[in-house]
Amino acid sequence: MFKLIVAILPKGKTKAIMPAVKDVGIFGATMLSGKGLCAKEGNRVLGYRIGSSREILILLTLGANKEKIIEVLVKRGNLKIPGEGILFVMDISQIIG
Repeated sequence: MFKLIVAILPKGKTKAIMPAVKDVGIFGATMLSGKGLCAKEGNRVLGYRIGSSREILILLTLGANKEKIIEVLVKRGNLKIPGEGILFVMDISQIIG
């Protein structure tokens, strides 16, 4: 089964992480830019506060490679430190294209 790994990281971190992630078995990656909405930082917009710029890294891989990729992302992205990012994994049941 395929897995979709999404990591939301502080701006600039993705470029440093990608070489290590490529070495552990991904089929493809997409990077997007974004801004976070949070309760504690930034300026208020529609009742929310705008946080700092983020990069959203979307990776497609086999389930067998999932743990290796997560390990690299957590270690290189310092994801166990609050505020350094978040990572989640989703099952993919169908791929077209």
